Amino acid sequence: MVMNIGLTGLKAANTHLEVVSQNVANVSTTGFKSGRAEFGDLVDSNAAGIHPGLGVRTQNVDQEFLQGSPEMTGNALDLAINGNGFFIVKDASGTSYTRAGNFQVDKEGFIVTNLGQRVQDKTGAADLQLSGTGPWTDINIDKNGNLTAFDSTGAATTPLQVGMANFPNVDGLKRVGDTQWAATPEAGTVINSTPGSGGMGLVSSGMLEASNVDITEQLVDMIVAQRDFQANAQTITAGNNMVQTIINIR
Repeated sequence: MVMNIGLTGLKAANTHLEVVSQNVANVSTTGFKSGRAEFGDLVDSNAAGIHPGLGVRTQNVDQEFLQGSPEMTGNALDLAINGNGFFIVKDASGTSYTRAGNFQVDKEGFIVTNLGQRVQDKTGAADLQLSGTGPWTDINIDKNGNLTAFDSTGAATTPLQVGMANFPNVDGLKRVGDTQWAATPEAGTVINSTPGSGGMGLVSSGMLEASNVDITEQLVDMIVAQRDFQANAQTITAGNNMVQTIINIR
C-alpha cells in the first residue's frame, strides 16, 4: 500500500515537472499561455474505519489566460490585444483562435499567420485580403482593427477590419499547438466582434503580446516538483525496506 501511494505521488510530481518544463520552454513564445497542474487526493469510499487514503491524482492542467506584456516590434502588421479576445485564423483544417498577432501579407494580398492561415473579419467567415496589386505600402492598423494601405499603383485599398472572437469559458478551449486554440462545447458559443466592441480588447499595431510565463515563479515550481518527486521516492524506499524486513523475519 505504501509503495502504491508513493507511486501516485511520483506520477503527480512528474506531471508537475512536465507542466513547468513546458512553461519554461515557451517563455519566449509569442502569445503563449502558461499551464498549471491541479491535483486531488485519492480515497477508498468503501473503506470502513480509519483509512489514510490511496494517494494523489492529476485532476487537470489549467490554462492561465492572464495577459502577457506587450513588446514593440515596429512592424505594422504585428498586433497585440489589450484586453479580452482572440484573433480568428483559418485554413483547410478549420478555424483556430490565437493571441499571437504576428501577421504578414502573402503574394495574393491575404493577411496571414506565419503558418499561412488567413486572418478573418468579424464574421469569422471572410478572409482579410488587400485590394489591388502588390507590393502594398503604408499599411496602417488603428486600435479598432481598421486596416488601410496603398497598392502598387498608389491607389488606396478597400478598408478592412480585423475580426476578433471570445468565449464564455476560455478555460474550456482546446490547445492545438502554435499558441492556438480550438472551440469546444465546454468553451461555449463563440462571440464574434471587432476590437473595442462586444467586450473585445483594443489592438496595438507594431507590438506583440509576449508569453505570460513568469520565469522566476517557474524556477521555484521546478524546485518544488523535484523535491516532491524525491520525497515520494523515499516513501517507496521506506515501504520496500518494511517489506524486506518482514521477509527476513525467521
